[in-house]
Amino acid sequence: PGSPSFHVQWTGIAEILGGVGLIVGGLYDAFMPVFGTMPNVITPAGIESDAAAGLLLLTAVVTPANIFMYTHGAKLPMDGPEVPVVGHAVRGVLQVVLFGLLYQ
Repeated sequence: PGSPSFHVQWTGIAEILGGVGLIVGGLYDAFMPVFGTMPNVITPAGIESDAAAGLLLLTAVVTPANIFMYTHGAKLPMDGPEVPVVGHAVRGVLQVVLFGLLYQ
């Protein structure tokens, strides 16, 4: 469970599930008020808000790993070239934007 591939896999699955939650919640908001009601899955806020909160939490959890990658010259793929500083800067800016979008 401590291997890098394990963490890449579980965070990838969490990202996919969060994205599906945002899509399902958005489609529900667009179409279901006309046709009926759907029970809330996790909290009374609804599936879209729950998915956004999960993705916000995931972003907060993986941010230290991204900082570690920046400070230790990460290579992607593992045997490939180092990620340029611009790549890390773009990732950092996108994480700040993601925090802002998900924290509403």
